[in-house]
Amino acid sequence: MRLSDLILLVTATTVFAARGTPIHVAFQGNVIFGTLTTDSQREEVHDSLRVHCLDIGANEKGEETLTGGFDGDGYHFKYLCNCAHGNTRFPLVIREAGWSAEGTNAGKC
Repeated sequence: MRLSDLILLVTATTVFAARGTPIHVAFQGNVIFGTLTTDSQREEVHDSLRVHCLDIGANEKGEETLTGGFDGDGYHFKYLCNCAHGNTRFPLVIREAGWSAEGTNAGKC
């Protein structure tokens, strides 16, 4: 094995180990508008959570990256971020204008 191949292998192994075993992250939260929450506000929450999900290492897999949605009342939501970095720190709190969510470890992928 050449030295350059060995260095590449060690680097790849280190990067993988630093990220930990991939996990699911469960996000649960509410919007402040209650039953007056609009569809565009729900879409904004979904899109923002998807970005947060990608930021913690979830793979870009279309619909599979972030699954879930809002309950029947339309202002409480539960989403599952699939296969994020295993070294994500919890509780993971997200606060944005009009809504907030808390992420928790939901098990290995």
